[in-house]
Amino acid sequence: MKTTTYNMRPMHLAGGALACVAATLTIAGSIGYYVLRGDIIAEASAERTELVLEYQDHIDRLRAEIETLTSRQMVDRETVEIQVMDVLRRQQDLNQRHAIVADLVARAESVGIYLSNDKPLPPQKPSLDARGLASLDGDDATAIGGESQLIEEPVKALGLRDGNSKSFDPLTVLQQPISGRDGVPQGLKKNSEKQAALDAVKAHISAMDVESTAAVDAITVATESRIDEILGITSSITPGVNKALREQTAIGGPFQPITEENFPDRLERARVALTALRRVKFTALRLPVKRPIRNGSVSSSYGPRVDPFLGQLALHTGIDFKAPYGARVFATAPGTILSAERHGGYGKMVEIRHANGFVTRYAHLSRIQVSAGDHVLAGDLIGNVGSTGRSTGPHLHYEIRRHEKPSNPAAFLAAGDKLAELSL
Repeated sequence: MKTTTYNMRPMHLAGGALACVAATLTIAGSIGYYVLRGDIIAEASAERTELVLEYQDHIDRLRAEIETLTSRQMVDRETVEIQVMDVLRRQQDLNQRHAIVADLVARAESVGIYLSNDKPLPPQKPSLDARGLASLDGDDATAIGGESQLIEEPVKALGLRDGNSKSFDPLTVLQQPISGRDGVPQGLKKNSEKQAALDAVKAHISAMDVESTAAVDAITVATESRIDEILGITSSITPGVNKALREQTAIGGPFQPITEENFPDRLERARVALTALRRVKFTALRLPVKRPIRNGSVSSSYGPRVDPFLGQLALHTGIDFKAPYGARVFATAPGTILSAERHGGYGKMVEIRHANGFVTRYAHLSRIQVSAGDHVLAGDLIGNVGSTGRSTGPHLHYEIRRHEKPSNPAAFLAAGDKLAELSL
C-alpha cells in the first residue's frame, strides 16, 4: 500500500484550529439564540394567556352583575305591579263604600240629622269611659256653641276625599315620568319612584277608610243622641208609648276600634239607628204637642178650680186660652175629625182623634171650619175663637184625653216647645 504524507506548516495548523473554534462558537450561538427565543416566546404567551383569563373573568363578573340587576328589576317590577292591583282593588272597594256613606248621609238628612262643615266629624272615635259607655273624650255638651252652616255636598264636606281623584289614580302609577339623571340605574330609579307613588296612594286610601268610618260613626252618635233626646222629652206625657219605643229601638253601646272587618257592623248600627229615629219621630210628630192658638194667654190652667158658674170646687179638664173673638184655632196633631158641632156646655166644639189613643177637644168656638170625617194635619185651621156654651168671654178651651181620661195639656205643650228646638 502506498502511503501519502502531507506536511503542514504551523501557521496553517493554527488557522485551521481557529476556523474550527469559530465554527463551534457559531453553532453554539445559534443553538443558544433559538433556545432563548423559545423561552421568551413561551413567557410572552403565558402572560398573554393570563391577561385573557383576567379579562374574561372581569367580563364574567360584569355579566353576572348585569344579570343580578336585571333579575332584581324584574322582581321589583313584579312587586310593584302586584301592589298596583291591590291598590286598584282597595280603591274599588272604597268607591263602593263612599256610595254607601253618601246614601247614609242622605238618609240622615231626611230625618233631620245634619252634619255642619265647621266640625263635621268628632275629633276621635267614641271610647269606653269608666262606666263602659260610649263617650267622646274632652267634649262637654253643657258648654258648646257657635253658628253652624248646613252643607250642600255632605260627602265632600265631611272630609271624605274623592275616591276617583285623578291625582291618585293608581292606573297611572306605572307610567309616571322619571325625574333627572343622578347616576341611579334607570330601572331601579323607576321602580323606586313607582313605589313612592304607591305608598302615597296607599296612605291616601287608608285615610279615606278612616274618614268614611268616622262619618258613619258621627251619624250614629248624632242619631242615637237624638233618639234619647226625643224619648226623654216625651217620657212624661207618653210613658206607655215611650216604653214600647225603647223596646223597639234597642240601640247603643260602646264603639269598638276601627278595623276593616267591623265597618259593616258600624254601618248596620248607623242604619238601625236611623230607622229607629224615623220611627220615634213618626210617633212624636203624631202627639198633640203643637199650640192650638197663636199668641193666646192662659186664663185658666188645668186642675181643680172654683167653677165660675157654680162657685164650687171642680176639676178643670183643660186649659183656657184668652184670645180675640175670631182668632184662628189650629189642630195640634194629625188626626181625623170625630165631631164638629155643638156639644152642651162646650158650645161649638171640634173633637179630633189622633194616634196612640189621644183625642183633643177645641171648645167655645164661634165658627167651625171642618166636618166630621175630615183628615187634618198639625197646624191645619179647624175653627175660630168664640164664647159659645158655658163661657164668660172669648177664649178657647183646649183638652187632651187618652182613653177618655183627661191629661194636662201644659205638659204636652212644654214637650212640643222642646221638640220644636230639635226641628221636629
